[in-house]
Amino acid sequence: MGNNFFNKLTKIYLALCWAFFIFKPLTLPVYGEEELSFGQLDKIIHLLLFLILTYLFLRVFFAYKFKIIAGSALALFISSAYGFWLEYLQNFIPGRFSSIFDFSAAFLGSVLALSLCCFRARRPRLLLQICCAGCGAYVSQILKPKFRVSLYFYNPNIFSREEFKKRKKEIEKIAKRYKLNLISEEYNHEAWLKKIKGHENDREKGERCAICYYHRLKAAAQAAKRRGYKYFATSLTISPHKDAGKISALGNKLALDYGLRFLGQDFKKQDGFKKSVCLSQEIGIYRQAYCGCEFSYRAKV
Repeated sequence: MGNNFFNKLTKIYLALCWAFFIFKPLTLPVYGEEELSFGQLDKIIHLLLFLILTYLFLRVFFAYKFKIIAGSALALFISSAYGFWLEYLQNFIPGRFSSIFDFSAAFLGSVLALSLCCFRARRPRLLLQICCAGCGAYVSQILKPKFRVSLYFYNPNIFSREEFKKRKKEIEKIAKRYKLNLISEEYNHEAWLKKIKGHENDREKGERCAICYYHRLKAAAQAAKRRGYKYFATSLTISPHKDAGKISALGNKLALDYGLRFLGQDFKKQDGFKKSVCLSQEIGIYRQAYCGCEFSYRAKV
């Protein structure tokens, strides 16, 4: 809550600072025979100044959960009104005069900012459930060209608490590195143990694993529904120890239950697992030697 409030204030502060930065050079008096002219460069400067201003205001409105159309219209109105006011103000400043061409360049910059942001916003939002940084980093980069990806870290199956903290810390690193939103849930291993009670001795990929898949995918689907995502997915299918077909079937069932779409892609195809290992080594992040629960840990020992 505190960090979110601080981030919103930071966005407002940056937008106001940029507006003041524009105001200063455009309202300075020019003494001499005529106003200094930079030809076409002057128009390009106006375009860039107001492109950035509109983009900063868009960030403010989207941070406050404005809908795309409402936020875009408001950002365009504020930037255009500010540009018009500055041009009008120049009529009263020595050596300066208003210019319809300068205003048009500024307006075009605002429209370009809206176009770029709306193009980005057209990508649907996807919540990606991940259990470790290496797989999450690789899968998120595959999905980013088509989706606005957020990471979802909900893994009460992980043993032990220290291992959970270690994985979470590494996931925070990749979220920062790749500029991804991260949603993480509290650790509750006891609740997970109750879910799989009676299946402690199941083989790997057996019923215990299916219960575990379903438990985590259900939490991801609930979080996606609650937060307005249209798609959800999981990086679990990248593991050669996971049954991708079973995961996909469970994900599709939950998608129907919650009115979502599940991206049941088998990420281990085309050497996905090997590539995720290489990426982990390349960016220097911790990669665990077992799936997560104490049963998979014992199988490795």
